[in-house]
Amino acid sequence: MRFSIPWIAYATPLLVLLAAWVQSLVIRRRRARLQQFTGASDRPWSDPGFFEKRVRTSRWILLATVAFLLLSAAGPLLFKPTTQSELRGIPYMIALDASRSMLAGDVRPSRWSAATNSLDRFLGDSRGDRVGLITFSGVAYLNAPLTFDMVALRMMLRYLDPNAIEDPGSSLASAIERASRYFTTNQIAPKLLVVVSDGEDLAGNPLEVARRLHQQTGLKVCTVGVGTAAGTRVPLNRPGSSAKNSFGQEVVSRLNEGNLQRLAATTGGRYYRLGDHGEGLEALRRDVIAPMAESAARADLRQYRPLFQVPLFLGIAGMLTVFWIGADRHQRHRPPGSIAPSPSSL
Repeated sequence: MRFSIPWIAYATPLLVLLAAWVQSLVIRRRRARLQQFTGASDRPWSDPGFFEKRVRTSRWILLATVAFLLLSAAGPLLFKPTTQSELRGIPYMIALDASRSMLAGDVRPSRWSAATNSLDRFLGDSRGDRVGLITFSGVAYLNAPLTFDMVALRMMLRYLDPNAIEDPGSSLASAIERASRYFTTNQIAPKLLVVVSDGEDLAGNPLEVARRLHQQTGLKVCTVGVGTAAGTRVPLNRPGSSAKNSFGQEVVSRLNEGNLQRLAATTGGRYYRLGDHGEGLEALRRDVIAPMAESAARADLRQYRPLFQVPLFLGIAGMLTVFWIGADRHQRHRPPGSIAPSPSSL
């Protein structure tokens, strides 16, 4: 629930306490004047004869009435889900690792194929999201700006090929900086980046870059790991050949979960394993994207309807109840007292 004038809602408890203090002050003044008129509060004739239960009930209802009227003045708004709000998504970028290590075969048929196939199913199930695509190896490229056209994005995934990318290495920092620059330039919020990678980083300092951009722009990074901890060799274009280092040894690529976990934790995001059938992406949608979409819908005042009628009705009902109780009109029937001194006192 939200309020059109939030400060009135926040000040309601203080104002009710102030009303209670004014009420007690008025009661003390009445008692002081009555005592001044009758001479002493213990005299039989000094009791006005009101029903104490009615008086106390009337006071509490009066305070509740003040609270309800203040809440009504604050303009409460109730979120009303609609078909439009349920279909409304959020903008986010997907940064797909296109370095040569993604061709490793520790995940069948390869890390690249597993990632692109899972992303294809993930994008096919998206509802109302605006999604952009970045591919990165040594340098990050913006392949597609934010778009609702999931068919075009899925088609683009089919034509991407790490073998065709000439930039060697793998730079997570370049992907993070490219996504942040796009979000900031186009004034898009919230800023969510989904990195799909094996976690290997050969250039830059992605943790420092992510921490700085999170503090400056609010960028949130979630990571999805592809590969296994055991890893495997990195194949080359020639069949049966594999990449080798400067010492002539075969390069073995492994999933660096620690790097991806730290990267996500630095910006308040979460890490997921891709899984055999893209379970990590589905968990990401359930745990991160769906709540953010609901939060974005709740931030839109057009999705709210006024609800001031309820506290206003309760406030009016409280005033009528106070009038019906009539604490100042009903008095106990008492025999008339005598002001003459009793014989025993003579």
